[in-house]
Amino acid sequence: MAEVNKLQMEDMNNAAGDHEESTFDDIEMACTGINMLLNNGFDEAFALFEKYKNESPLMHSGYSFVFFMQALMSFEEEKLGEAHKVLQETEKKCSSHDGFVKSFRKKFSKKKSENAVITEERITNQIIVADCLLYQAILVFTNQDIPSYVKAGWLLRKAWKIYEKLHKEITTLMEILAQNKIAKLSSSVDPASFHTPAAGGPNHSEINGSSEDPEELTADVLSRLLGAVNFGYGTFQLCISMVPPKILKLIEFLGFEGDREIGLSCLAFTSHSKDMKAPLATLALLWYHTVLRPFFALDGANQFQAGSKEAEAIIKEKEGEFPNSSLFLFFQGRICRLEKKNDQSLVLYKRALVEAKGQREIELMCLYEIGWCHILKLQWKDAQEGFIRLQKESKWSQAYYTYLIAVCIGSQGEIEAAHDIFHKVPGLIKRKNNQIEAFVGKRAERFKKLKPTKEHCRLLTLEMIFLWHALPTCTHEELRPLLNVCEMQTDHNLMPLKCLLEGSLYKELGEEDMAINCLKEALARHQGKKDDLFIPAFTLFEMASIYMKKPETIPDAKNSLQIIKDNYKDYDFENRLSVRVNNALKRLKFGSGNPTAV
Repeated sequence: MAEVNKLQMEDMNNAAGDHEESTFDDIEMACTGINMLLNNGFDEAFALFEKYKNESPLMHSGYSFVFFMQALMSFEEEKLGEAHKVLQETEKKCSSHDGFVKSFRKKFSKKKSENAVITEERITNQIIVADCLLYQAILVFTNQDIPSYVKAGWLLRKAWKIYEKLHKEITTLMEILAQNKIAKLSSSVDPASFHTPAAGGPNHSEINGSSEDPEELTADVLSRLLGAVNFGYGTFQLCISMVPPKILKLIEFLGFEGDREIGLSCLAFTSHSKDMKAPLATLALLWYHTVLRPFFALDGANQFQAGSKEAEAIIKEKEGEFPNSSLFLFFQGRICRLEKKNDQSLVLYKRALVEAKGQREIELMCLYEIGWCHILKLQWKDAQEGFIRLQKESKWSQAYYTYLIAVCIGSQGEIEAAHDIFHKVPGLIKRKNNQIEAFVGKRAERFKKLKPTKEHCRLLTLEMIFLWHALPTCTHEELRPLLNVCEMQTDHNLMPLKCLLEGSLYKELGEEDMAINCLKEALARHQGKKDDLFIPAFTLFEMASIYMKKPETIPDAKNSLQIIKDNYKDYDFENRLSVRVNNALKRLKFGSGNPTAV
C-alpha cells in the first residue's frame, strides 16, 4: 500500500509539474492526499500537502488537517500546540483576499466564467475558515476546564455563524439552478414535437444538465460545496448535542444548540460527496457509532451494542476504497468489542498495528486498545507490556500510563514494585484540570501511604474497566472472573467500590435482583464518607439503568437520575456521567411508556 501511495504521489507531482500551462486541479489533488492519509500513506500525504500548501486553499486546508488529526489522536501538548498554530495560519491565509492569488488564476477554464470562479473560491475559503475555527474549538475542549469551554464556545460561535450562512447560500443556489433548468426546459419544449428531437428541442445533454449557464455554478460544483460545508456543519451539530449539561447552558447562551439527527444526515451526505472531506466524514461517522454512542449511552443505558450495525455497513460500503487501512481495521476492532468478540477484536487491532507501521499516532491508539483487550481478560502481564511502551512513546499522560503499569504489576503479586511506581504517579501529573490525571493522582496518593495488596490492585484494575464503560463489552464467561476479583476484596475502606462493581457485574450478567442489592449496599456503605463521591453518583445511575427496563419501575429510574443531577457535584468524571444522565432523562421524558426505548 505504501508503494501504491508513492506511485500516486509521483503521478500527482508529474501532473502538477506543468500547472502553469494547464489547469491546476487542486480538488483532485486534495482528494488524493486525503485518500493517501487513510490508506496508511501518512508520510506521502503530508509531503504532498506540504509541497502544494501555498498553491491552493484546499491544499493548505489538507496540510493543517494532518496536524489536527495527529493532535486529536495523540492528545500530546506539543502536537496540540503545533495544530493550533497551523490551523490559525490556514485561517489567516483563507481570510485574506490575496492569500491565494495563484490558485484563482489557475482555476480558469472555458467552462467557468470569472463570476462563477470568484463565487466558488469565496465559498471554499469561507468553509475552510469555519473548519479551522471548529478544529481549534475541538482541541481547546480537550483541556476540560471552564476557561477552555468558554474560549471554545466563542470559537464555535464564530464557526457556526459561517456554516449557517454558507449552508443557506449553497442550498439557495441549488434551488435557483434547479428552477432555471426547469424554466429552460419549459421554454424550449414544443408539446407537439415532444417525442421528436426536432431543431430547437431539448437534447440529451440539456436534459441531464450538462449545459449550465457559464455564469452559474454547476450542479456538480454546488454538490461538492454542500458536501464541504456539511462536514463542519454536521460535526458541529454532533459535538454540541453531546456536551455536558452545565456547559450546555453556556452554549445556549451563545445562541446555538445541536441536533444529532441533522448532524448525522449532513455527515452522511458529505461521505458520499466528491469533496476532499468525504473520507473524513466516513471516519467521523465510524467514531460516532463505535466510540461516542456506546461511551455516552446515547441509545439508552441498556443499548450498548447500538451503532455496531451502522458502523459495519459503512465499512462494508467503503472497503474497496480502503482495503488495508489501519484506521478502518481499528474501527473494525471497535465493532468487535461492541459485539463482545474480544478475541477477534484483538486480532484486528494487531493487524492495524502492523499496517500502521511508522504512523506513530495510529500505532499508539492500537497499542492502547490491545492493552485494554488484555485487561478485560485479566491478562495483566500482556497488558503491562503494552502500557510500558505507551509510557515510553506517548507524550499524552505519563501519570495515567504509569498508574496502569502499577495496577498491572501489583495484580501479578509484585507488591513492592507496584508500591514504588504508585509513588511516581503524582509527580508526573502535568495538568490539574485533567480529569483522568486528577483521578489516578488521588488513587496513587492513597496507595503511597498504604502499601497495596494484590487484591487492591486487581480491584483497581476492575474499577478502570467500569469507569471506562467496558463491562458491557464482556461476555458472561469473561465477567465471571471479574466477580471473583470482587469476592477476594476484604479492605473495609474499599467496600463501597467493591459493592458498586459487584452490582454492575450482576447487572451485565442479567441477575438484576442481586445487582440492586449490591448497589443499595454500595450506597449504604458510602454514607458519611467524604471521598470517592463518584461512587454514589455512578451507583444511582446503574440502579436507574435497571429500573428503566420495566414500566412499573420507570418512576424509580427518574428519581435516581434526578438525585444525581440535583445532589452530586464536583465528583470524578462528572462530565461523562452527566451526559449519560441528561440523555437518559430526555429518553424517559419522550418514551416513558416504552421501556425498550431507554
